Amino acid sequence: MDISQFDLHAKIEDVHWWFKARREIMIDLLKRYVPIKNNKTIAEIGCGTGGNLKFFQNYYNVIGIDTSPEAIEYARRRIHSPIFLGDFRDVLVDRWNSLDAIVLADILEHIDDDATFLRDIVTRLKVGAILLLTVPAHAFMWSHHDIVLGHKRRYSKKKLQLLWKDLDIEELFFSSFNSALFPAIALYRILKPGGSDPKKSNLALPPSWANYALYKLFAFERILLELIPLPYGVSYIVILKKRL
Repeated sequence: MDISQFDLHAKIEDVHWWFKARREIMIDLLKRYVPIKNNKTIAEIGCGTGGNLKFFQNYYNVIGIDTSPEAIEYARRRIHSPIFLGDFRDVLVDRWNSLDAIVLADILEHIDDDATFLRDIVTRLKVGAILLLTVPAHAFMWSHHDIVLGHKRRYSKKKLQLLWKDLDIEELFFSSFNSALFPAIALYRILKPGGSDPKKSNLALPPSWANYALYKLFAFERILLELIPLPYGVSYIVILKKRL
């Protein structure tokens, strides 16, 4: 990801509708599968500038890992929990037994060998630990936004599930999300794949009234996801559990 995107994320991720709603959806799922009592610990691999961890630390002990010095610098200013620079395989070598959950929030799409990356996490997880991951969906929505953010791919459901097909892990939950806005976003990406400015991503803070409306619309999916998985959306969200 371009360094300018870290600057942008750090400035807007506490208030931007997409970040806020995604965090709330993720925490609801985490609390469903990782009860917040008993000092549970979660680690976010690819924690970026720390927006998720800042929110998650209200419920869990948190650890952040990222390979970007620029991102880590931002995260350490905002979070008074362990934040590590480096490869998770090295950083977490003596910590796996203390981790109750791993979060990969829009990370796999940045990894050249996503299958090996995921396998290396799953093989190290303790039995019963949870893995929450989100990824962008649908190859037909590929646009300049993905390029600017450093994405290697967008996923189909089948392609994503193949990543853990032969791993010692159980799929507990799989759903699309960001569904209400899917038609509008998909149409925009198809008709304007280069965006209004091909050098910038679509992550800009809209006027406050629009930001609030978009946040409420996206965050409403928290209620829906308590009832049923959603059939379509801009992204996928998954809960996996290391088998007993």
